[in-house]
Formats: sequence, structure tokens, C-alpha cells
Amino acid sequence: MLGLGSGLTGGVGITSLTPSDISNLDLWLKFNTGIAGASNTTAAGNMSDDEVIHSWADQAGNHNAVQATDSHRPNWEDATTDISFNGTDDHFDLASNVEINANEDFTVMVRHKFTNFSSAYALVGTAGGEVIKINNSTDVVAKINDGTVAAVWSETGGLDFATGVYYIFTLVRSGGSDGDLKMYVHGTGDDTSSTHSDKSWDDAHSYQDADAFTIANIGASSDLSLNPIGFMRDVIVWKTALNASQRADMYSYINGQ
Repeated sequence: MLGLGSGLTGGVGITSLTPSDISNLDLWLKFNTGIAGASNTTAAGNMSDDEVIHSWADQAGNHNAVQATDSHRPNWEDATTDISFNGTDDHFDLASNVEINANEDFTVMVRHKFTNFSSAYALVGTAGGEVIKINNSTDVVAKINDGTVAAVWSETGGLDFATGVYYIFTLVRSGGSDGDLKMYVHGTGDDTSSTHSDKSWDDAHSYQDADAFTIANIGASSDLSLNPIGFMRDVIVWKTALNASQRADMYSYINGQ
């Protein structure tokens, strides 16, 4: 049943859909699920506060997120069962890359809470030239393929992102060979300027890029570049363009966890 889960927070809207109910799910790093330290796991319920995280299992079964270097591992936040990134070098590598073909529609959805916007921070990326990142509290950027063309969505009408708020950032590419790109932001801030309901960010811009797109890193544009600060809860990729009803259902599901 599509289009009923339009609430900003969990418990609003009626939906039974999960990410796997939408076709062509390729990556699903799920909140508080499949996370493991050296010996403790979320499955066992014994993760400890500030424990370094070794891996985050893909619920789609394709691309587990791992980190072999102890000093680059994000930490477990026990109070909120979040993955905490330090803004310096914390990130995950994907055991196998997400590979999106040229002319292929896709959707990337990331739920993250930033503690500041003092620097540019990547949500996902690879090799520095392909990235979805936040430049500051108003600008979201996507670079596809070689990164020579950047889509920069910049809101100038007083809208922004607030610190301490879980936003769902969603990049949708549609139109096949047209490669139409849209960025949507969803989350509840402390005032109307920072509360956004499936907001098409900087809707005046109509970017296009139908090139291939690779995701190799979670929380980095490349291994030690643009590593984010704050708390990450979900990373989901479909090789299809989610419509407004499907996005609404996913917001309801994600925020209801």
C-alpha cells in the first residue's frame, strides 16, 4: 500500500513497506542492526558504549560495510544505539562496491545527524571524484563518475539544516539516459526553517548526469577525506528511482524504527 506513510516522525502514517519491498534494493545498512565490534554485536544486544565498530552488515546481502583499521573505526553510542563518526578519519569501506551503470535510475537514502556544519562532510563516495556530501548548513552536493560536473543544491531562502537533527538525505536519479537528479531532505528541526518534509532541495536547479556511479565508502569521499561528524543510522540504495509515495513510505518506516 503506497503513499500513506508521510509523517515526519515514527508512528505517523500507515505503512507496512520495508526497503526490501521496493524493487532493485542493492544496499541496506539498517539502524541498530547487523553491527559488530570485536566480539559484541547488536544481534546479541551486548554492544558497549564507545565500543569501536568493525562491521555493519548489508541486509540486502550484497555489500557489507567494514573497517580494518582500529583508529578509523566509528564508535557505538549506547544511549541512542547510533554509529558515531568523529569528523576526522572514521569511515567504512564496502566489501564490494555499489556499481550503478550509466543511464540507470537509482535512489540513495542516508539518515544522519550532524553536530556541526563547520566543514564539508561526505555521506557516501569513492576515490574523491564521486560523492554525496554536505558543504554547510544549506548546501548539498553530488558528483557522479569523474566528478567534473557537480550538482550543487543551495537553498538561499532562509532554509537550512539544524545540528542535532536526524535528516534523511535522498538523491534520486530518473529518466534513464536523461539522468535527471533531484535531492530531497526530510526531518524535523526546532523551527520552520529547519523542518523539511520531503523537501526538493533548491528545486530551481535541474541537474542531469547519466554517467556511471560507484559507492565504495560510507562516511567518506575516499578513505580519509571529508569524513563526517555526527551520528549515522541508515544507508539504503535502490537501483530504481523512488517516487513521492515510495519516499513517504520509507520515511515512515525509517523514522519508526
